[in-house]
Amino acid sequence: MRKHLIIAGIICVASIPPATAVTKCVALGSNTTCTARSANYRYQPDWSITCNTNGKSISVQGVSMCSSTAGSSYYTTATQLDRSSMTTENEYCWCKMTSPAVSRWVYVYANRDGANCFYSCASECEQLAGGTAAYRSALFRNLSD
Repeated sequence: MRKHLIIAGIICVASIPPATAVTKCVALGSNTTCTARSANYRYQPDWSITCNTNGKSISVQGVSMCSSTAGSSYYTTATQLDRSSMTTENEYCWCKMTSPAVSRWVYVYANRDGANCFYSCASECEQLAGGTAAYRSALFRNLSD
C-alpha cells in the first residue's frame, strides 16, 4: 500500500506544471499617441480613449476619482487614495487606466469644490490623455495586470 501511495505522489508531482510568471504585452509607452473621443463624461467616473503605437490601435479605458488626497505636483502617481465623508473635501482629481492594463493613480488637478470635481474629472482624464505627453507617460509607467 505504501508503495502505491509513493508512486501516486510521484505521478502527481510530475504532472503539476511549474509556476511561471505571466507577462502581458501592452505596447503603451513614450511613443504612444492618443486621441480623445470628446465624449461627454460629465458626472461619470469612467473614461476611454484610442491610442496608437507601433502602427496598432489600442482602446484604453480608465476611471477617475475625486479624492481628499492631494498630489504633490501634476502627474505624480499614487497606489492608494483617501476619500472624505464630506463631499466638498474630495476636491483632487485622479485618473487611472484599467484596461488593457492597470496603472497607478495619476494626479490631474485640484478643484475648489468636490461636487465640481466629480462633474469634470473623467473628461479631464480623457482630454489629457489625448494631448499631454507628461500625463500619458505617468499613466503608462508601472503597469500591472
